[in-house]
Amino acid sequence: MTSKHAQQGSLLLEALIAFLIFSMAILGVIGLQATAINNTLDARYRSDAAFLANQIIAQIWTDADSTTSPSVIKASYACAPCKSNNGNANTRDWVTQIQSGFLPGVTDAANQPSIEIAGNQVTVTLRWQAPQGQQQAHNYVTKTEIRFN
Repeated sequence: MTSKHAQQGSLLLEALIAFLIFSMAILGVIGLQATAINNTLDARYRSDAAFLANQIIAQIWTDADSTTSPSVIKASYACAPCKSNNGNANTRDWVTQIQSGFLPGVTDAANQPSIEIAGNQVTVTLRWQAPQGQQQAHNYVTKTEIRFN
């Protein structure tokens, strides 16, 4: 057998191996892109949760209980869990806003937010279920101390 016959098909084999390596690289890039999209969505939900928590804290802060003392937090803001039918009108509107699509998986039956008031301390907890098939619910908890002047 001559050396020319022994090498027949080696170019085709090299091309197939190169194609296989290239395909694996493309699959890796697709996997990285999918992970980046999931991380971006998670960051968006965390950002929305921070916005919503700050929104209700600002509302509590500006709405002092003027019937007893202008330096007392209204107890009607407390709700654990908060649903669309408990708390005061502001918390009901806030929960309805959350359930309208700000955070996924929040209903009156699951992943309800909560507002706890202890003296001047307010703790807001938000929960959501990411739609990417993750089993574990996410939490965002913020504590603040509200002092009126």
